[in-house]
Amino acid sequence: MSWTSILPPSLVVLETWIVRIFILLGFLTIGPWALLIIYDLMLYIFRAAIYEVPYIGGRARGRQRPRAPSLAERPSGRPRTFSIGPGISSGSGGENEDQEGFKQRRSKLNISSERPDIIEDE
Repeated sequence: MSWTSILPPSLVVLETWIVRIFILLGFLTIGPWALLIIYDLMLYIFRAAIYEVPYIGGRARGRQRPRAPSLAERPSGRPRTFSIGPGISSGSGGENEDQEGFKQRRSKLNISSERPDIIEDE
């Protein structure tokens, strides 16, 4: 029985199996993620090493040096836009077109421009 056990000596076997089960669950949870990270690291090192090999490597063929993917930049070099709203307008009409579009949508939905009366609770 270990020093950190809180169970009586008759339950040492049960405690040992509980510890083994939790260690197994830990490996099942962390193991796949660790393997993916190790694989990604090994692939990057392999690609960077192959780039330097003469005659068949990327430098000999005039290719770009391998680099890790970026969330902020596209492979073409243009920055990515992260927005939830509508896309950027072409700039031909700007706000006037937006206001007229809003008026058309409002008229289709039969929404008046006046504010409805607010009902107050007593």
